[in-house]
Amino acid sequence: MKTRIITGLILLAVILPCVILGGIAFKILLGIVAGVAVFEMLSICNRPRAHFYLYPIVGLFVFYSLFFDQSLLISSEIMILYMIVLMACSMFDDGINFLRLSYYFTAGVLIGMGLHMLYQLRLTYGFDYILILALATFGTDTGAYFTGMCLGRHKLNPRLSPKKTIEGSIGGIILGTVLSGAYGAYIQIDMPLVWFIVMCFILTITSQIGDLTFSSMKRIFEVKDFSQLLPGHGGILDRFDSILFNAMVFGILLHFITMVVA
Repeated sequence: MKTRIITGLILLAVILPCVILGGIAFKILLGIVAGVAVFEMLSICNRPRAHFYLYPIVGLFVFYSLFFDQSLLISSEIMILYMIVLMACSMFDDGINFLRLSYYFTAGVLIGMGLHMLYQLRLTYGFDYILILALATFGTDTGAYFTGMCLGRHKLNPRLSPKKTIEGSIGGIILGTVLSGAYGAYIQIDMPLVWFIVMCFILTITSQIGDLTFSSMKRIFEVKDFSQLLPGHGGILDRFDSILFNAMVFGILLHFITMVVA
């Protein structure tokens, strides 16, 4: 626990100034996260290992999606092109069966779209929206951890995460919704409050879905963590899996609410 807390504080000290400053500092931060995430995503593959040529293919898709796609949501054309390239690779690479092909595509899109959405949220909506996303996501994680530790009795999904409980999940939903909802009310967010609270509630649920989604990927390759880069936390994807997933959901919800309110 001590190691986990120390690592978390160091991460906060590095990440928070970059997010607040925005601009080039935030771009560099996301670029580093993107590079490490792609490496971790492919490095857990075993029996057989992912061939080296896949690293630049997945990396190119993620970095293009992150910095060069200017729309709020990643364009369907780039995702289709990425899928076609992977399918072409599977014709010549005996190590790419349909399960592996699905993993390369799904994990690449989740990473690319999640990082792209974080960048667009900071660029378009500002720091406050990043903080709302963080409060909903990490508030859920914190609430679920402590509620599960104190009150957890019934397993949520033992196949994917043996330690998570239904009681912890409910505690996470409550804390994440309260924290993000309270901050949105405090800054008088520019949308109907009822819509905003519903959005925060949804984010607390999708945060847990994102966590379990990445856990299912690790179970496929029978690894506990994506890497050991962050002592006490595992890898970059172990620490930021939920926020990458939730950034994607947050962007879609904002896009939908903007169209409805307008």
